[in-house]
Amino acid sequence: MRLGLVLTNDWEVFGDGSGDYFDLQHRPLQQLLGVVEDHGARLTVMAEVGQQWAHLGAGAGRAWAREIATAWEAMLRETVQRRSDVQLHLHPQWLHATCIDAGRWQVDFAWWATGALPPDVLRETLQRGKQYLERLLRPVDAAYACVAFRAGGYCIQPSRHVIAALRAAGFRCDSSVSKGLVQPPFYDYRDAPSSVRPWFVSEDVGRAAPGTDGLLELPIYARRTLDMPILRKLISPALYYGLFHGVRVAREDRQWLSEKRRTRGRRYPFGRRPFKGGHRSSVSWWLAQAMSHGALQLDYDALPPSVFVRLLEAIYDAEETAGLRHRADVVLPVVASGHTKDMHNTANIARILTAVRARLGERVVFWTLRDAIEAWTGAAPAVPTARARSA
Repeated sequence: MRLGLVLTNDWEVFGDGSGDYFDLQHRPLQQLLGVVEDHGARLTVMAEVGQQWAHLGAGAGRAWAREIATAWEAMLRETVQRRSDVQLHLHPQWLHATCIDAGRWQVDFAWWATGALPPDVLRETLQRGKQYLERLLRPVDAAYACVAFRAGGYCIQPSRHVIAALRAAGFRCDSSVSKGLVQPPFYDYRDAPSSVRPWFVSEDVGRAAPGTDGLLELPIYARRTLDMPILRKLISPALYYGLFHGVRVAREDRQWLSEKRRTRGRRYPFGRRPFKGGHRSSVSWWLAQAMSHGALQLDYDALPPSVFVRLLEAIYDAEETAGLRHRADVVLPVVASGHTKDMHNTANIARILTAVRARLGERVVFWTLRDAIEAWTGAAPAVPTARARSA
């Protein structure tokens, strides 16, 4: 068994609408494309279109908004020209955004979750997003197709109407689920069919349907942890990963993670974060955080290289891959995530890709989301899908 590592990146500014496009998206993506190319990999950019539409709408009378919208489109054309991929990402709070002044927006938090949108809005928005990206990128690559979707903040539940709208628009895949993640009232993926093996969805993205037809779910790989997620924020990376994962974090990786934490705190203070900062002083919020358990997601902007590689190696020992690991014909897609807005430089992803090649060698190939979808939904899928849960 080999792993088809899919490096996805949710390409956006911060959830409250703040952040400089060029600092958080444009320049970091150019740097990231260079790093993945140097390592023989490719990227799948999950392009947040609501933000772009807001800038296009504001651009009629604002030169700064026109400059951003034009640069956004040019950056995605460059991405496809460089043989990486672009697929659809949506944070619905941008659909009713109001421009306050240059670079400042008031987004609509009542429209935070994709799964809560009215069915007619879902259909129109997803069709519009697919058509927009295809019109933009087919002049660069005539074979380009927008076939995959990721909901902003993973908020795709309740998903029955979203699934129907995705299928009606011609999407073949969703990649919003990460087994073990839970954030009431928005989503609960603790009972998802698999942490890594894809499945065809039923009426909920977190449940598998029998057969090999319909909308494919390519989950973002995550591994359940025994710790409390809040500890990752309160203690040092060296102590956290040593205690709970038995992994030594190199000094340069500790420094990178510490600088990342400081940079993000400066760019996006906790008190501004929707549905988090406003509850920071609440005793009930802290108790809920202390009592919750979660999953460690395969995030190249959050994990040190030693942990990232350890998570990949763990796939070979997982019960759900027992029947696959000795098959030479199997390539199992493994979806990793990242955010340019969280990346103060590319040193961590460069060390991760070096470590992946050094430790796993030819057992890893680099795919885009479209590669994974083609392999999984073709006449001869690369590997059986996760089984539907019995009724």
